[in-house]
Amino acid sequence: MNIRDFKYIIAVADYKSFYKAAMHCNVSQPTLSGQIKKLEDYLGNKIFERTTKSLSITTFGEEIISKARVIIQDVDALTEFSFKSKNPWSLPLKVGIIPTLGPYLIPKFYLYLKKTIPEAKVIFDENVTSILLDKLSSGELDVLLISDGEKNSAFTSIDLFEEPFWVAFKRGNQLEDLNSVQPKDLASQNVLLLNKTHCLRNQISNLISQQDESDLNTIASSLETLINLVAAGEGCTLVPALALQSAWTTDMGILVRKIDDQSANRKIRLVFRKNFTRTKQVHELAKMIGYQSPNTVKILMKN
Repeated sequence: MNIRDFKYIIAVADYKSFYKAAMHCNVSQPTLSGQIKKLEDYLGNKIFERTTKSLSITTFGEEIISKARVIIQDVDALTEFSFKSKNPWSLPLKVGIIPTLGPYLIPKFYLYLKKTIPEAKVIFDENVTSILLDKLSSGELDVLLISDGEKNSAFTSIDLFEEPFWVAFKRGNQLEDLNSVQPKDLASQNVLLLNKTHCLRNQISNLISQQDESDLNTIASSLETLINLVAAGEGCTLVPALALQSAWTTDMGILVRKIDDQSANRKIRLVFRKNFTRTKQVHELAKMIGYQSPNTVKILMKN
């Protein structure tokens, strides 16, 4: 029984296929199957039930795989710890980020990071919050850049900034006559929202809760699509402040107004596991993001 065997059974559980697991582990399928059979013989119980047509995990196997994941995470932590005393940036930092933030925040800090620490390597994974949290929990990602979300006792976080919401609309809309917009001013508007997988949708729905959910159009999976629909005269939408620095604010006949409401914002956080060993690296990243963030957001991070 060794670390390699644990990686094999985790791969089979994740891919639900001996063939795909072998490809992932860069070994032949007979080699992987043979090692798992030896592990099962050593443990005296089956981890997988397999036939020519199906593969399932036994109750015993579920427990073994769960413990194996913890062991692999601990081994990875030991490996990382050996680098920590030298240079925490010598290892890639795997960063998950939500799609409504990535295109606007990454350009703000990443070039500065590469200029300040040339050897730094960051691997970005853009996805919705629920998937990112699962990947953080499993160890696939190191840190997340997300908005307000569910708390997890295994995670800790750094509050980075509050980002206000603005309403975007095509020139000629009645909102053009207002210097700022109240949530009630949107009651008569055709408000375009992202689909329900995005946390931004829930935040905006709560803000304009006086509208019936059925009156809110769900027709896009990206802010860019919503902006193009607004430019085509399909309605208005709410956008986070960082998105205002894109070209659409001047090139597409779209106007914006700030929403005059204390709750019209979202909090951006840097989330990571409590047992993550490279906390110094995380705090350095947080400081760089805060330093490079524009004055359209309210910095929350303490120096």
